[in-house]
Amino acid sequence: MVFRQYQEMLHRKEDKMEQQLYYKYVKMELEQFAMFEENISNNKGDVEFQTQALFSYDKKQSVLCSKITATMTIDNKSLMRAVFCSYFAFHKDSIEQMCNEEGKLVFPPHVLVQFASLNYGSLRGVLFLKTQDTPLADYILPPAFFNQIIDKAFVAE
Repeated sequence: MVFRQYQEMLHRKEDKMEQQLYYKYVKMELEQFAMFEENISNNKGDVEFQTQALFSYDKKQSVLCSKITATMTIDNKSLMRAVFCSYFAFHKDSIEQMCNEEGKLVFPPHVLVQFASLNYGSLRGVLFLKTQDTPLADYILPPAFFNQIIDKAFVAE
């Protein structure tokens, strides 16, 4: 009997993983953007990029926010900082699909990777446009591999 319950549980889990998530972009927002031109020198030294990904969830609206913060530095001096948010609304069936046995909404890592990647790609385009015709135009925000960064689920409280 225990084995049969385990088999049924695995089957339900596989069914959930194979289902599509239905969502749409509802908003994109450049929350913060600053260039620190006083820190730009003729020295085209090694520029470093730091990237942070955060998630939040608005239960009332069924909207996930992916917030990416990107900072560009050279010699420990900030050259640029941008905070970009993308908001994704989910169909109710997709929300139900991601709820665990306790009824908590759990966004698994592979789902978070998808939304962070979409957001980051949008940010790269925005930064390309914002830095055109500036001393930072030669620097491009490099690709980020969020599957190597995001390894924990986000539980919406």
